[in-house]
Amino acid sequence: MLALIAASGCGLDDPPVQPSWQVDVMPVLAANCVRCHTYPTIGFAAPGLRMDSYDAVEVVAFDAPIDGAAHNATLIAQRIQYSKYRPGETVMPPGRELGDYEIGVLRNWAGLVDGSLKAPRGAGRSDNAPPELTLEEIGRNGVLVMFRYEVRDRDRDLVVGNLRGPRKKGNEVTGVVADLVSGRGTFTIDLTDVPAGSYELVARLDDGADIDGPDGTNDFIEISAGMLVVP
Repeated sequence: MLALIAASGCGLDDPPVQPSWQVDVMPVLAANCVRCHTYPTIGFAAPGLRMDSYDAVEVVAFDAPIDGAAHNATLIAQRIQYSKYRPGETVMPPGRELGDYEIGVLRNWAGLVDGSLKAPRGAGRSDNAPPELTLEEIGRNGVLVMFRYEVRDRDRDLVVGNLRGPRKKGNEVTGVVADLVSGRGTFTIDLTDVPAGSYELVARLDDGADIDGPDGTNDFIEISAGMLVVP
């Protein structure tokens, strides 16, 4: 009986003091925020913030990467509860409140923001399975090449990233040619002004895992997706 009483006071349902992005934070955002705060955003969601990604991600449509959740951890924590100091702000998610555990995870994560103004990624799962990509060319129409893709993750993590390949922009002939997220989708590559030749397609995918340690910033895997021939 004493052992049972002691166990009941251990706070097994308390949020972690140092939440990990992959293990603790990402599941909360995936369940409550990502539907609107992804890329492209839905409804009135701020276009300069995506919550399906830990870090900033390059996208086709912009010259600068779009910030991920880590750069906005404090803002996220502020917007999940009503406050007498912000009576005019809309609380997220709209129409309902997060549970105490979810609120605790996001607030504790925001409390870890350091001098870089980012919340840490933290350690992921030791048995993490890397994301997988299937890419198929499905047609051409002049300089336009259409593709079908599928991004899978055996751990069911959110996966974000991009595909790099031939793209004429200024003096560069390679760059981001497609935005990739978990699931299936299609995209088109415009080969206007791209010189003839064979170009490697390389995907960069991030499933939340800390690949290069707490001091690294390249926490994505690269997957060769074949060659694209430009006649």
